Amino acid sequence: MLKIAPPITDEIPILVRGFIAPKEPENSNSGGGKKLRISRKAQKRISPWTLIFDTETTNDAYQNLRFGTYQLRQDGELIEQGIFYDYRALSEAEISKIRGYANSRDLTVMSLEYFVRDVLIKKGYELRASIAGFNLPFDISRIAALYNSARGRAMKGGFTFHLLDDPYSPYVQVKHLSARAALMQFALPKGNQETRSQRHKGQRNAERRGNFIDLKTIAAALFSRSFSLATLANFLKTPNRKAVTEDHGKRLTHAYLDYAMQDTRVTWECYEALQAEFARHALQSTTMGKVLSEASLGKAYLKDMGIKPFLKCQPDFPPALFGQIMSSYFGGRSEVHIRRKITQVLYCDFLSMYPTVCTLMKLWRFVIANGVDWHDSTAETQGLLERITPDDLQNPATWSQLHVLVCLRPEAQILPIRAKYDDVSPNIGVNYLTAEFPVWYTLADVIASKFLTGKTPVIDQAITFTPRKIQSGLKPVKIAGNENYAVSPRKDDFYCRLINLRNEVKSTIKNAPIADKDGLEATQLALKLLANSTSYGIFMELIASADADHEREWFGIDGQPHALDLTASEKVEDPGPFFHALLGTLITGAARLMLALAEVRAEAQGLDWAFCDTDSMAIAKPSGMDIPEFFEKAKAVCAWFDPLNPYEQKGHLFKIEDANKKPKTEELEPLYAFCISSKRYVLFNYGDDGRPVIRKASAHGLGHFLPPYEEDEALSPLPANISLKEIGIERWQYDLWGEILEAVHSDTPEMVDLNFHPALQQPAVSRYSATSPELLRWFKPYNDSRPKDQKVKPFNFLLTFMAKRAMPSLIGSAPQKAKRGRPKKQTQISPVAPYSKDLREAAKQAFDRETGEPVQIADLMTYSEAISRYHLHPEAKFQAGDYFDKGRTERRHIKAVSPTYIGKESNKLEEQYFTGIDDDALLELGSGDRQTVESLLQSLHKNLSIREISQMTGLGRSTVAKALSGSLDALSRNAKRQLETRLMKLRSENPELTS
Repeated sequence: MLKIAPPITDEIPILVRGFIAPKEPENSNSGGGKKLRISRKAQKRISPWTLIFDTETTNDAYQNLRFGTYQLRQDGELIEQGIFYDYRALSEAEISKIRGYANSRDLTVMSLEYFVRDVLIKKGYELRASIAGFNLPFDISRIAALYNSARGRAMKGGFTFHLLDDPYSPYVQVKHLSARAALMQFALPKGNQETRSQRHKGQRNAERRGNFIDLKTIAAALFSRSFSLATLANFLKTPNRKAVTEDHGKRLTHAYLDYAMQDTRVTWECYEALQAEFARHALQSTTMGKVLSEASLGKAYLKDMGIKPFLKCQPDFPPALFGQIMSSYFGGRSEVHIRRKITQVLYCDFLSMYPTVCTLMKLWRFVIANGVDWHDSTAETQGLLERITPDDLQNPATWSQLHVLVCLRPEAQILPIRAKYDDVSPNIGVNYLTAEFPVWYTLADVIASKFLTGKTPVIDQAITFTPRKIQSGLKPVKIAGNENYAVSPRKDDFYCRLINLRNEVKSTIKNAPIADKDGLEATQLALKLLANSTSYGIFMELIASADADHEREWFGIDGQPHALDLTASEKVEDPGPFFHALLGTLITGAARLMLALAEVRAEAQGLDWAFCDTDSMAIAKPSGMDIPEFFEKAKAVCAWFDPLNPYEQKGHLFKIEDANKKPKTEELEPLYAFCISSKRYVLFNYGDDGRPVIRKASAHGLGHFLPPYEEDEALSPLPANISLKEIGIERWQYDLWGEILEAVHSDTPEMVDLNFHPALQQPAVSRYSATSPELLRWFKPYNDSRPKDQKVKPFNFLLTFMAKRAMPSLIGSAPQKAKRGRPKKQTQISPVAPYSKDLREAAKQAFDRETGEPVQIADLMTYSEAISRYHLHPEAKFQAGDYFDKGRTERRHIKAVSPTYIGKESNKLEEQYFTGIDDDALLELGSGDRQTVESLLQSLHKNLSIREISQMTGLGRSTVAKALSGSLDALSRNAKRQLETRLMKLRSENPELTS
């Protein structure tokens, strides 16, 4: 059925992903010198030595080292254990107590400097011992004598720690990657590392980078969840468990020393258990210390199968084509369709969405291919678009025809559009798009548009991709080392095989002997992680780095090279080791097509939908339809997808989630949704007393806050049979959603009681760790005037607050016309404070990170103020999605006035509300059309003076004058970006000025 598009609602630039071409490999023989050869004696080898250590610090904002404990083992056998201490932080009496304790227990005791020199460096560096700990970056930062910013392309943005105050001793470099992982390595000390004979022969010794193993990292990679040392020991069922102490950072007692020694003992036992778990995978291509995430594990399996990455197979793949492929890439679809209105739903999700579409599209054949070929398929693709129907997509064979990219000039087509809908942050909405310039999309997205609009798009060009012949030398692997779970990369569809094996394992767990259950659970988890980690993310991995010394080019829709401006920012993005942009865009396009089909099928049944999120959709009951009929029709939507199930264990591909069912039964009960905006929703039933019973809720937009109170401080107990773990939120978030639902059921749904707990009146606070030199610089004004032991150091916790700001009235306020002239620069303070467990005390220490000036508590937002509009958060990418709008949102009709090219979107936009907007969080490459900007500016200048252009755009006169004089290259990157954005907006608002 043909749908009439609404009139054009917005004329704005759209944001399009671009591709930065990797720099050419450097000629190793350039410069005229001899190529150095690594000595054969310097083969990589696993050392029999293991060093485990842990540090104990002061219990204040500075977390200075007091003492530490360690174990030194050879082939697992305990050779030495002991205590090291920092004499600067302890009294003579405390040092004497440590010595007495060590002597009574036959422990080695030494100073910090001795430990670093004779244990860490001699064993960890010279004998290449594995160095293990829990949260190892923090422990390394505690024992370092000095630190500064790391150099080198791979480690820039991290820290270099000088273990000793000696330039000739090795350094340790640490670069934070995520909350779970960091890169760690030794850096070469000063001086020659080779003998005179080796230098004469052109030989060099292998660099001793070390084998650092953070148990927090490897545990998260193996089990896909976060742990503390205590929860990890409990999970692994180690012989000993982490002890509890009240003396941390306080009195140095024998009990406290027992606690510290126990920590190291438990750390070793966790290390042993994780080694055994990792060994089950029987991976030959990587060591445990190299596994930093689930994706690392997946890549290791691909390497063990002998699979060469795409860019190794086809290094000459045209960067121009990469640019067009990247311009078609969008992430998962996440939208709210029924906003701020209670709606009965059936909440469903697709079984293993990304592995499933990989299987249906036969993308494994691309992974094992020796590259790809492509050809123009415009005529045949247009023909396919003309005749295809939703029922054709019930045939799995149809999905293998979707290896196609399509170029078109959309005329009111429903397509993914990335834009700054709120003029601040980039967001992706599936909206109507009209554009006079060509854009690239996956064929899956264009088919979805046809189904959603009833109108067949007319395309300019289509490119079909086909895999080349299969790589040689592929080898089978045994998943988790199990003979029964062998996978042949040549014969099996890897993704289908993994899900089949997982289903097989899960079906045997219930009836398995108790002794076998743990092993089976570990195997099914390994299969799940492997399927998810190899079916999407690794193909779109882009590694941010600094490369200011090299000229780089980027490509976009037109396939033309554009010079990358590195004058204002050194940030670039390089492809990860298994980068394959074609697969990344095909996979996400197919997932969006699945959701579009669910939307279409729901509409065909006379149903609606409340929200969707990547692989899930809440099908909504229309008013007037009775519940049995709704269940019947919603189940029919789910059943429509059954023919697409590619797995041996048949059943619903579009599954009804457990939240719809009465606890511990298969019986459906009415489930209701209240949605605010993308990823902000709550699902609930009504209890016997008629009150809402929350089944699932989102913490999106709340997760960066520290809890204002703990679960045992709540004012009322949780209802029986309620599990916060199953709901997926913290106790205070549960209480907030309860208050939101309470208001929704009242006559004043906008008036949520945000005083439901006294703790909400304290300043809202978020905790970060000083994981980079950039974050640590926030404390430069604070640190400059303080002695060393009172400075905030790398990996210390720090707190950020929210400054109060003028809030525009939401009710009855009309937008005011902008005044002429340059707007006044707004001064916004950015409050931070050293870490303290007492958040009220920390607030008293808050200061502005830009100026170092103290910030009064009265100038800090409370929790109640910070979340005052949480329940009204707009869904800006759609119409009828403003603060007080409720009911159905409607798709916007966007007219794209220009494409602006960007790199990877920031995934910390919520956090920027706390930490301040980061202009560099989004890498903007430019429009790719310099002539458009220059000609537009010249056209404006025919009708307006420099002063008038400056007033209308808010740009400085000097900026406008430079651009008009042809000195565009003299402008900073930020000035160019502002110039382009504001000129495009001015053109769309005042077309007569450029006529």
